[in-house]
Amino acid sequence: MIGMRSSDNLTGHRLSVRRTVLEHLRHRGIIGVDDRRVTGGSPLALGVSGITADSGGVVAIDGDRCVPSHRTLSDVLGTGGYLADRMAVAARHEAGYDPVLYHAIRDFLPPREKASKRCVPAGTPEHAAAESRDHIFADLVVYQPGTLPGGEPFRSTGHWNLPGQLEIFQTLTGRVAMLVGGYTRDGRPFLYEQVCGPGDLMAVPFGIWHVTYVLDGPAVVFNLTTEVGDAGSVVAHPGEEKYHRASPIAVTACRDSGRHSYVGEGLDLWGRPLGAPRTDWLQSLLAPGESLADLHLYASPSRLAALQRLAWEAYGRCWPHHGGLLEPA
Repeated sequence: MIGMRSSDNLTGHRLSVRRTVLEHLRHRGIIGVDDRRVTGGSPLALGVSGITADSGGVVAIDGDRCVPSHRTLSDVLGTGGYLADRMAVAARHEAGYDPVLYHAIRDFLPPREKASKRCVPAGTPEHAAAESRDHIFADLVVYQPGTLPGGEPFRSTGHWNLPGQLEIFQTLTGRVAMLVGGYTRDGRPFLYEQVCGPGDLMAVPFGIWHVTYVLDGPAVVFNLTTEVGDAGSVVAHPGEEKYHRASPIAVTACRDSGRHSYVGEGLDLWGRPLGAPRTDWLQSLLAPGESLADLHLYASPSRLAALQRLAWEAYGRCWPHHGGLLEPA
């Protein structure tokens, strides 16, 4: 009898969270605004039932098409993104070539209060006042497949994170390579890549530069971000400012006979990217079968506190050099 009550309570809590998520997305104009219904699609591990992505990367909830924002080649060019052959890309762009590189749904799940199990949906005073010192924010990005002139896989814009900004990613579909560069706490430079397929988790060190490339797409990637140290107030929607914090690292990926490699004058300074660092501390925080979105929506405040503590301790041990960077595959 007690077990049944406990199970019923768990089911009731998940239904309540699902209602909160739907309310949040409706208020933000993400669902309930596009009459084109989506049929089929594969379930996405995003903490609530009914969220799918079809073969083209269209995300829907109960068949209700989500309306994302779009990032195009114009955005990469406009933010000074480093490109393997900028002249070739610019020439095609001037001729009208401006593909959508990825679709982003910022604040996809409502911000989660760190000190409680409460999520604060859009349209509430708590949502308007949410800051990263006290909350975790959640985004969803769908990267499109393709290759740019010059040989680069379709990619993100790329940007520098703030000091103390913890960011964690989980690839849900497709396959991506993230290039990560920066300096350890004791000032040593590092540059590495991490290739992630469905279900793979990735956390990046504080204050780093990162850019994502699509190896197999569409690739759906969910991510969490919060402030652990002095990040200067990470917000859910930082706008264009994050793309102009500093110049990008002058290294980029290029396809070559079905594989990818890295090119650019920045290799002289940073060296060739190594393989990913160990992040055992992150893997230990998720139970078998649990997604990063599950952690965001349902984890206890003590588990969220452990996440932040372990990340800060890893940084103190000069993550990512602590434990060693792997050789690239």
